Amino acid sequence: MCAYRVVIVWCCTLLVTVGAQSCAEEHWEVVHRRLGTKTPYRHVFREVERNPVELEGCRVTKTWGLFRHGTRNPKTEVIDAMHRDLVEIRNEILQHKRLCRRELELFRAWTPARLDPDSDEKLLVGEGADELREIGRRFRRRYARALPERYNSKDFYFKFTKTERAEYSARNFSLGLFGVEEDIQFPEALAKDPVLRFYKLCERWRLDIKHNPEASHEVNLWYKSKIMKQQIKHVSKKIGTYLDADSIYLIYQTCAFETAWTKRHVSPWCLLLDRYTFEALVFGEDLEYYWIDGYGHELTYAQACSAFRDLFERFDNEDGTKEAFTFYFTHSGTLLKAMAFLGLYRDDFPLTHRDFERKRQWRVSEIDAFATNLVFTKLECSNETKVLLTHQERPVPIPGCSQPGQTLCSYEDFRQLFRERIESCAFEGMCAPQNVPKREEL
Repeated sequence: MCAYRVVIVWCCTLLVTVGAQSCAEEHWEVVHRRLGTKTPYRHVFREVERNPVELEGCRVTKTWGLFRHGTRNPKTEVIDAMHRDLVEIRNEILQHKRLCRRELELFRAWTPARLDPDSDEKLLVGEGADELREIGRRFRRRYARALPERYNSKDFYFKFTKTERAEYSARNFSLGLFGVEEDIQFPEALAKDPVLRFYKLCERWRLDIKHNPEASHEVNLWYKSKIMKQQIKHVSKKIGTYLDADSIYLIYQTCAFETAWTKRHVSPWCLLLDRYTFEALVFGEDLEYYWIDGYGHELTYAQACSAFRDLFERFDNEDGTKEAFTFYFTHSGTLLKAMAFLGLYRDDFPLTHRDFERKRQWRVSEIDAFATNLVFTKLECSNETKVLLTHQERPVPIPGCSQPGQTLCSYEDFRQLFRERIESCAFEGMCAPQNVPKREEL
């Protein structure tokens, strides 16, 4: 199948007048890096001035990367709500005419994306294909001296989960990497992959955390807070009709998807939300992912030892039986758990609904956008073997390993830092179902 295969999205962000276009463009700074896990990669990517892997006295010997799939369509429930609930809200907007003329023009022109809830849910879109293809091109440019020009199964290992969006992310990345479509030998894709989607195999995590209502306790408290009630009231007043929290969140989701789909426009639904409302909604997502996929429960990130065991097996392999360049294409849940396993973006306090005003590192709009990537590079240097970690293609220190202000880490120090957790990675034992624990008071 062709690597160019994407879903064409008929986006509602087609702007009908010059005035309407400027209205959306004025909102650019408001939505930038405030779209949660639906943030497009172009909002978070920043080119580095110096090539981080071209270091004097060092040569690249191996890489191991986790890549989240690119921008996709919404899930079925959201597509249904866009076609049903959002159309009703649009009609209320046009009826009450509370918005400025330029904004009303946008909503008159708006129609829901032409998506079939059954066949189009979560499929990779054109922007998602572009994201991965461009990442592949930049990877080729940075690693050119180390990478073979053409694909061969001895040097390269590609794998994706059993989803369309992960498969075509892999295919588009490889297209960018090699410049042409290669006949890549992909292993069998698994819905429950022990490396790419280990949490699907962790029944205890699924019961005690993923599907445990208590895990959403902080999010629920946030949506009942005075600040969120004020924001719901604020948006309702702007439209001219009462909206509940679910409707406000649907507007936010639609704003995010429609903005992510198209490079040059901002969705008209974003215009209903000001900077403070965005911050409040983003904080709700930060809370949700902190407690489900992040630092909220030790089991959540401890189970990622299954993936990092694979990294060390490949990096420590010296007999040539393991490929030198490993590329895994997966999902948000894997990337966030991997970051928590590494200790990245960890604040010195547990994130709760009371922390809206506090400065924090855990911001999913920045750390878990579409096409988010974590890449480890092993380098043989003149004095010792080192390891480099990049996140969103920029070097980041490995917590507990790198010296302050430095991103290169001794590979031996890196191995020692994680040795105990990797060697004691009793995945089946930690993931065996147990009694659901009661939530500790914070």
